[in-house]
Amino acid sequence: MIFIDMPGFTREDFEDVYSTAQMAHMGQIRRDGSEYFTHPSEVRNIVRKYYPSDYAAQMVALLHDSLEDAPGSTVDSIEEMESFIRGSISDPNSGQEVIDAVRNLTHIGGDYGAYVSSLLGKPLELKVKFADMLHNLSTSPSPKQRQKYGDALTTVSDSAGGIPTGIDIQHWDDLTALAESFEDRALRLLVREYMSV
Repeated sequence: MIFIDMPGFTREDFEDVYSTAQMAHMGQIRRDGSEYFTHPSEVRNIVRKYYPSDYAAQMVALLHDSLEDAPGSTVDSIEEMESFIRGSISDPNSGQEVIDAVRNLTHIGGDYGAYVSSLLGKPLELKVKFADMLHNLSTSPSPKQRQKYGDALTTVSDSAGGIPTGIDIQHWDDLTALAESFEDRALRLLVREYMSV
């Protein structure tokens, strides 16, 4: 695992955040039956691919679902989970940056497109959200999830006037291509069904 000390973060911080994220999802399972931690780990790998020197984004990726999933499961409260995160990062300002980003990524109901659009102007959060969406779209998403993500990307693109600020062009292209391929497939199935009637 390559991680060079950067201002605000150390190799030990990354190792501690990794362990904290594993603890947050201990015993949790994804829809496909795999251990839940495989998801934040893969989201981190996607972030690292497009933003290799953005260590804050990589840490946020590992923790992005922790405030949503850990309270009531592996910890008692959001505050307790935040305390674990805070204790995992030696620099208090960097720790607060990570916690703030994870809070912003915690989606609780409401319109998904509006939620993702609310992250415009927050490149740290948007990098992780798009990596999260990319991973979810590449792992057998439900038709409802496909539609939700496709609609959200359209909303974000319309709101941003194209690729959002701070997002790697290849990341955006890979995400939108994956979302478009699902839309095209749905349209083909609909046409096929119509033609068979």
